[in-house]
Amino acid sequence: MTYPVPLGGERIDRIARKLMQTENRGTVEALLEANPGLAAMMTAAIVPAETVVRMPAAFTPKTAAKRFVLAWE
Repeated sequence: MTYPVPLGGERIDRIARKLMQTENRGTVEALLEANPGLAAMMTAAIVPAETVVRMPAAFTPKTAAKRFVLAWE
């Protein structure tokens, strides 16, 4: 699966969320590994417009870290 970045560019974490339903658990890193040279193209985590981002062929999300409760929750 590929994703063409729209005009104006888009943040890499938002692309991960669209393609992989989360920006956590190693998805951003997996996108960067599947798209060599993508990190060098980005400016402040923004992928330039008209860049085609490929989804990793085989991706296993990292296990979720233990949730901690904040004092005010």
